[in-house]
Parts: sequence; C-alpha cells; structure tokens
Amino acid sequence: SGVYGTPVEIAESTAPVRILRRELIADSGGAGRCRGGLGQRIELESSEGAPIQLFAGVERTKYPARGREGGTEGALGRISLQSGPRLAGKGEQTIPAGDTLIWETPGGGGYGSPLDRDPAAVALDVKQGLVSVASARSAYGVVLDKAGRVDANATLEQRAALRPSPATD
Repeated sequence: SGVYGTPVEIAESTAPVRILRRELIADSGGAGRCRGGLGQRIELESSEGAPIQLFAGVERTKYPARGREGGTEGALGRISLQSGPRLAGKGEQTIPAGDTLIWETPGGGGYGSPLDRDPAAVALDVKQGLVSVASARSAYGVVLDKAGRVDANATLEQRAALRPSPATD
C-alpha cells in the first residue's frame, strides 16, 4: 500500500515485494515557468515468487494534469507488466508470479509559459536529468552547448522562433 510514497526499505520490510527500480521520469512534468512535478517509474516483483494482488486506485491514466497560464500538461500515468499487458488504473488485478509490475506515476502540469523559465534553471534541470536536452530546446527554447551551458544568443533566437506571432487583422 502506498508504494509510490513509501521509502523502498520500508516497503520491502513490510510487504513481500522487491523494488527493482524507483526513479524520476525525465520530461514527465509539464513545461512551464514553474515546471510540473515529475512522475516516478517504479518496478517491483514478489520477493517470494508468488502472485501479487494489486488493488489499484490510480488517477491520471486517461486524462493528464493540465497546465495553467500557458504551462503544458504533465505526462499520463501508466501501469503495466514487464511481459507486456497494460493494467487498469482502478480495481483488483493479479500480477503473476515471476512478472514485474511497472508503474509510472503521472507528472504534474506546468504553470506559466515555458519560454519564461530562467534558462539557468532549465540547464540545471537538464544537468540533473529532469528535462532532456531535446525538451529544453523544443519546450523551453533553451539551447545548450556540448558542456551543458546556456548558449545565450541561440536561446534568444530559439525563444523568438517559438513565441506566437502577434495577431494581425
């Protein structure tokens, strides 16, 4: 219960599960002046080689968290098995013995225009693995050099190209 918010050591000591991976998902938070919170990827299996009963009550698997004031939506959540099948976000389901549950929690929506986010903050997001180089450029208009530093001139040009043109009558 509550695996996504519980420290790995606590979850493994209180339930017969082994958590194989728990990490943030890059680019899962909606782009914005204030980036949306990132989703997590959690992979777990039975530590006893037995089936696991999953009682899912997961939101945001069909409808993403919306961005506000120009921010973009966050990534959808997803629950699936390593063997391939996608699971429902709600209800009781069985994880077969020997299979791995893959749970990707949803990302939050961004707030404000991504083009207003401080380029240094975007560069730090990239350095920390929270935002990809491609999304830094396409969503935030921030161009980084090979060392991960902001290319100020290229960023100005990229942001100008991404800004909507003023309406003309």
